[in-house]
Formats: sequence, structure tokens, C-alpha cells
Amino acid sequence: MNKDLDNLLASGLLQVADDFTERVMLEINRLPQPAPRQVWRDRLESLAMIGAVTVGIIELFSFIFGIWTATVAY
Repeated sequence: MNKDLDNLLASGLLQVADDFTERVMLEINRLPQPAPRQVWRDRLESLAMIGAVTVGIIELFSFIFGIWTATVAY
């Protein structure tokens, strides 16, 4: 895509204003700063993932145990 834009700029079909960079950077500087990352949120996400994996493993083993008991009893 950059090559296409470079070709358009070189051909003269696309004209960029002289103050384009300054206007864009001024608009970027006006944007609000992103909120700082919260460490507790990352840790909570990790704990939630560990909990979900643990519950999934328990469900898997209970399913396997159920299949085993059904086949042994037959």
C-alpha cells in the first residue's frame, strides 16, 4: 500500500498540503492520553483464566470417570 501511495505522490495526481504533517500532529496531540495499565486487572484476568482452566479440567475428568463407571457397570 505504501508503494501505491508513493507512486501517486510521484505522479502528481495526489497533492499534499504543506502543513499536513503539522495539522495531523496537532490533532494527535489534542487526543486524550490513554489510561495507565492497571496491574490488578492483569492479575485478575490471570486468576480468572486459571480458574476457568481448573474447572474445565475437573469437568473433563468427571466426564471420563462417568464414561468409565458406565462401561464397568455394564
